Amino acid sequence: MTKRDWNKWTEEEERIFQKALKKYGKDFEAISELMQTRSYRQVRSHYYNSQKQLKEKNIKENKYQLICYDNM
Repeated sequence: MTKRDWNKWTEEEERIFQKALKKYGKDFEAISELMQTRSYRQVRSHYYNSQKQLKEKNIKENKYQLICYDNM
């Protein structure tokens, strides 16, 4: 049996998180109660980490688009 990486969110946890986020917004307490597998702090941290990753991804995509446009 392999050890589960408790920091890594499962696809099911991510699905529930995204659905709850749409319903409750940033009410991390309500989301963590609904999820039952993650604490308030884990939910809050996951939200801000995912927002940071999304922002970084968008910045990289925009830089790539600018580089491609400059080469025309």
